[in-house]
Amino acid sequence: MKVYVAAATGFCYGVNRAVSTCERLLKNGITVYTNGELVHNEEVVEGLKKMGLKTLKDSESDLNPELSSSTFAIRAHGISPLLEKSLRKSFGRVVDLTCPIVYNVFRLAERLEKKGYLIVIYGRKGHAEVEAICGRLKNYLLIEPSYDIKKVYSDILKKAEEKVAIISQTTMNHQEFMNFSSQIKNIDLEVEVFDTICSVTVKREEEAKKLAEKCEAVIVVGGKRSSNTKKLACIVQNSGKKAFHIRKPEELPLLSEFESVGVISGTSTPFVQIQRILDYIETKYEGEVIHNG
Repeated sequence: MKVYVAAATGFCYGVNRAVSTCERLLKNGITVYTNGELVHNEEVVEGLKKMGLKTLKDSESDLNPELSSSTFAIRAHGISPLLEKSLRKSFGRVVDLTCPIVYNVFRLAERLEKKGYLIVIYGRKGHAEVEAICGRLKNYLLIEPSYDIKKVYSDILKKAEEKVAIISQTTMNHQEFMNFSSQIKNIDLEVEVFDTICSVTVKREEEAKKLAEKCEAVIVVGGKRSSNTKKLACIVQNSGKKAFHIRKPEELPLLSEFESVGVISGTSTPFVQIQRILDYIETKYEGEVIHNG
């Protein structure tokens, strides 16, 4: 069996910075809190929890006196200014680990709104990054992938005065975003499209497509709640190939029927997690691992 490993695997810069910073703080004996999972990877989250990372519960900032001597870590997704202001009142220190690419999207959206644009956000309701963007704006419209284009037109015309700016959650499917944007350009308003999808995730989309063309099946390694990891699995499936979205070797089905498989990961997957799967395939199926496949 030939095992083709994508060139882009492991943590992206933003996730690596968030995880390594929290690990360093925890190793130095500092009490660190986050609001929810630092990254969407169950194994990484569990490891940080064992090191002492704590999750801030609703209303706890008003009740827990320990927080004044603790550190709060803003996740790579970012948070709304209102929430950040509240946290800075409760915690002795706040470390902003917002991914620089995500932070640039925040600044762009704010600038465009000040110029009179209705901000149309292509993303998923409830996603931390989307909530952080929306928390910075007053005149915006959130559109999810399951949109009805006629309703979108109607909603935009109700809210927009003259100008519309289209942006995206950084981890959305790039081709789907471009398809959506092209439809909005037909509306009778001034429309500008800003491609805010992270170039790292776009590169992984392209690699997922290439692996699907080359291999009989593709193993996508990453957390079950990771948006960008699930997206890679969907791309493989839409290419007509089998995709196995797994976190560890034990979750793999039998691969004996395949002569070639691809391996790719989401941006919140550490390379050690990928290496365990490669070692397993090498041992069980005498797989020949080809990197940058």
